[in-house]
Amino acid sequence: MFLEEPPIIIKNNISFNNLHDIHSCNVSVIWIIYDKKKKIVISKGSSRPCGINHRRKSIHAEQLAIEYCRSHPNRNYQIFIWRYSKNGDIKHKYSCTSCTKLAHKYNFKDRIYTFYNSTKCPAIIDNPPLSLCYQFNHT
Repeated sequence: MFLEEPPIIIKNNISFNNLHDIHSCNVSVIWIIYDKKKKIVISKGSSRPCGINHRRKSIHAEQLAIEYCRSHPNRNYQIFIWRYSKNGDIKHKYSCTSCTKLAHKYNFKDRIYTFYNSTKCPAIIDNPPLSLCYQFNHT
């Protein structure tokens, strides 16, 4: 399967094939740390579900990316988040309420982006949606 590449210039040779799974692509969010000055991907990963013995349902992509950026401070780092569709196309992903609060707390609100119609756009929006796990708990 061919995965759509993010619409940014990436100078280092990096593959996203290991982050896509057709069975979890509707819930798994991909994140990358991108150095806007060097135009390279520093780190990548995806959101992770937690086990039954954990107080949270999942660890969000934004949370993992912010943790990385806080432990490796660099003002040139940008965070990009997105989902893949089952056929490998990029789908936009906006931050949920808790991730928006986390971004504001650590002053990352202007450094988290997603892709919409093959362009970079902010992932932090006004009136963010609830996370999927909270939507299941409140219905």
